[in-house]
Amino acid sequence: MRWRQLSSIRLRFDCVVTAEPMALATAHPRQAGARLLDARGRRRAGLRSGSGRDRVVLSGVLIDRISLAESAAQIAAYLRTDRLHQIVTVNLDFLQIAQADSGFRKTINEADLAVADGMPLVWASRLAGRPLPERVTGNSLVEECCRHSATTGAPMFLLGGRPGIAEAAGHAIKMRYPGAVIAGAYSPPFGPLSEKDDQEIVDRVNRSGARMLFVAFGAPRQDTWIAAHRHELNVQVAMGVGCSLDVLAGAVSRAPLWMQRSGLEWLHRFRLEPCRLWHRYFVKDTAMFARLLAESLRAALA
Repeated sequence: MRWRQLSSIRLRFDCVVTAEPMALATAHPRQAGARLLDARGRRRAGLRSGSGRDRVVLSGVLIDRISLAESAAQIAAYLRTDRLHQIVTVNLDFLQIAQADSGFRKTINEADLAVADGMPLVWASRLAGRPLPERVTGNSLVEECCRHSATTGAPMFLLGGRPGIAEAAGHAIKMRYPGAVIAGAYSPPFGPLSEKDDQEIVDRVNRSGARMLFVAFGAPRQDTWIAAHRHELNVQVAMGVGCSLDVLAGAVSRAPLWMQRSGLEWLHRFRLEPCRLWHRYFVKDTAMFARLLAESLRAALA
């Protein structure tokens, strides 16, 4: 019986490695693989918070076991409240950064919703015995928010990206999702923001009346910025969206659906920006994935 269990684990491990060999970096060492996992929780309808959340721990980072449909329902529930809820979309790069940056790790772990934006995370969770339901990308969540805005009129603010990208994304959203409300769009200058700059951005967002805020500063800056100003912003949902505004604006194409579903979207992005992404994908992320799989295998064998 024990041999059959080990054979099954080995088979799953081989499938993970061959499915995306280039995807993966550095994690806190675990004295026991079981420490990867949190207590088994139960899903609850409506708002998920505190101990009621069903989460797994991958390399010290907490991730909600939640599907795209459940995430969309959660966002709708957040919009019925009167406080800000931060959403983070965790991928291998987030895990890698979080190992060296405890502040960023704290931001992720204290977020109201942290989804798995990468098939390597889903594969690792399956190997560890606490499977995440599916990959939930930032692009998909933004699309769900746009649909919600088109249906309910909940206004959105687009912040960040290259000059003109936020405005172009806003125009594209209104064309693609008739009825969607863009309360504002602003791309601040590149480089560090002063306290005055930060306050001006916060005031701009609050004056707009937006209820959803998408920040495209890149990780970890976008997520730590939201966390730093969460008590000043008058929105109900705030999410770092990376290159999602570029995708909406048509400046960057998204991978075909078959590549998204098979965990190969990274390859499409690498083809578009090889100089910028080769070190991240083939050095940092590859090492992170290898470390993550090793931790998950130890958890499975414990």
